[in-house]
Amino acid sequence: METLTPRGEQIVNVAITLLSEGGISALTTKNLAEAVGVSEPALYRHFKGKLDILVAILDRLETNMSKLFEQDLNREDSVLDQIQAVYKRVFHNFSAQPAMASVVFSEEIFRHDPRLSERVSHIMDTVQENIMRLLRSKKGRVECRRDVPAKDLARVIMGSLRFIVTRWRLSEHQFDLEKEGAAFWQSIRLMISAPRE
Repeated sequence: METLTPRGEQIVNVAITLLSEGGISALTTKNLAEAVGVSEPALYRHFKGKLDILVAILDRLETNMSKLFEQDLNREDSVLDQIQAVYKRVFHNFSAQPAMASVVFSEEIFRHDPRLSERVSHIMDTVQENIMRLLRSKKGRVECRRDVPAKDLARVIMGSLRFIVTRWRLSEHQFDLEKEGAAFWQSIRLMISAPRE
């Protein structure tokens, strides 16, 4: 993962917007250069091509997800509260940057290139592993269901998040994503909590 220049960051931001608005076909060097306000050759000073721009978008996603699990969690909180904090933060981030939600959950963008699809799979696996690590921790084994594999609980958590974000995108942001996510988390929490003795 390379550190981007301010212009490189701008190019990535504009690429995310173009992808969100028009899909992969909208991300041409011509459209990107025009939207950034530079010549096409100027783009190549920052990125070798479209593939490297898409990799930079995935780098950003991976960095943000890693930060959520490594830095933003209060380890003193219960495991369920830590997972809730991640859940809330993801909804907050997508609410603040709706275009990123469109890009992240669009298989069309990443499935045609093995380098990109492998990278997306790696990010998903890492998020799943982080959730499973919390569920399997000493606290997690007390607070969360043990009769359902941690891998399946992690998939329920990740799948529900994806479902809500996709519904929000398809409705053209007609509801408050953070509010809907917070309400739905309460149901997820009930489903994954250890039964009371």
